Amino acid sequence: MNEESPILASNFRMRVCSLLLLAMLFSSCAGTIKTTNYAKEPNRNFKKACIISTEGSKYIKFRFGVLTPFGIYVPADKAAIEHSTIGNTAEVIKQELENNGITATIAAADTVLTDFDLIIEYNDVWRWDFKKILDHLDLFFISGTGDQLLAKSSFSIYKNKELHNFPTPEKEVPKMIKEFLNPK
Repeated sequence: MNEESPILASNFRMRVCSLLLLAMLFSSCAGTIKTTNYAKEPNRNFKKACIISTEGSKYIKFRFGVLTPFGIYVPADKAAIEHSTIGNTAEVIKQELENNGITATIAAADTVLTDFDLIIEYNDVWRWDFKKILDHLDLFFISGTGDQLLAKSSFSIYKNKELHNFPTPEKEVPKMIKEFLNPK
């Protein structure tokens, strides 16, 4: 038997494993968006919207995993904590509404709202993975009078949080607004 054959087989297995690992890293998951419409007859002819800016974001602190003989153990997340505002979620929502022909204004939570067709409130949760990334985002679409929840759209990073495409409001908000304005 040829002495090089075990070495060649070992090199081949190593290359295949390396290619599979790279494929997993570059084909990461983008997360999921779920939009639920509550209005019986959705009216999507909005002209003027108000985005209620949050006082802050929530943040999930990073926890180191442990390398064991059986693989990597990643501890469960602790509850998200209050944090100063992260990212530019309100501005991204405003820009996306304006891209869809809806004039938008960003206001503080205590602002008296008048003369709007649509009110949008949001909650964002972030985590760290080489940079701050969006873990969860809820958009609440409320009637201009403030008395009816029209729809709720939720983005959540994929359950396997180690494989993702570094989600941001710039990537996810346009999809969420599109699902709201064009219900199936």
